[in-house]
Amino acid sequence: MSLRKIEKSEYSRFIEYAKRCSANKVYPMSIAEGYQEGDIFVSSEEDFVMFWHYCGFVYFSGSPLKAFLEEIYEEYLSQERERSFIIITDDEAIKDFFSEKSDVIIDKRFEYAFGAVDDDTEDKTDSSIGNIAEDNSKIGIERISEKNIDCIHGRIIPSFSWDISSAFLEKGLGYVTTDGEKIAAVAFSSAVSSDEVDIGVETDPDYRRRGLSARLTVEMCEEIISMGKKPVWAHAAANVASGKTAERSGFIKTKENYVIRIG
Repeated sequence: MSLRKIEKSEYSRFIEYAKRCSANKVYPMSIAEGYQEGDIFVSSEEDFVMFWHYCGFVYFSGSPLKAFLEEIYEEYLSQERERSFIIITDDEAIKDFFSEKSDVIIDKRFEYAFGAVDDDTEDKTDSSIGNIAEDNSKIGIERISEKNIDCIHGRIIPSFSWDISSAFLEKGLGYVTTDGEKIAAVAFSSAVSSDEVDIGVETDPDYRRRGLSARLTVEMCEEIISMGKKPVWAHAAANVASGKTAERSGFIKTKENYVIRIG
């Protein structure tokens, strides 16, 4: 009993499976619909499907047998590799299985749905930000393009979830704030499907606590909605700042799930 890797020519056949991923849909859908790179693995009976996104996020469709989970642990999760393997699930049985492995770490992850944009987002502060002394009047906003994409640095940037810049520029979207020639913050489509867009953000340490991420997120949400799609957001429970940005930008927490990875 083992999982079979699917050829890309078959990916569209697994769109309905991706829609049934209960923890999150946009990442598995982005693979099945051909927006972004990733791998699909399936059981012989096709009652269990694993979606492994380019960024390293892994989602399951169906309830896997214990033998499949053991195979996933031995062949993928516990192996050293250049590409991350991070399971995201809301299945308690899966969480319980991996919690028995001494080298596995399990954290909580929060998922958000979009509520409503506050028109005053870029001017607002909350108690966690305090009085903003810095002047944002010189901070500009630009769309991510061929001219500036190579100037974006950080961890959660387009190269986090898109294999090549040209693919992002063709199928994704994003904005940066600029201070002269320096990029201060970025918001971009970390995952894209026909229905949803997951937003990723990164702010240069020198520009944090100035509301720049929320300002860009509002720009993203307005464009995503104009496309007839839903903005979505998720973050590890420990990333409190991400949660505050989401809430200030009009997102509402809808569910909790688990992040399973090797320590």
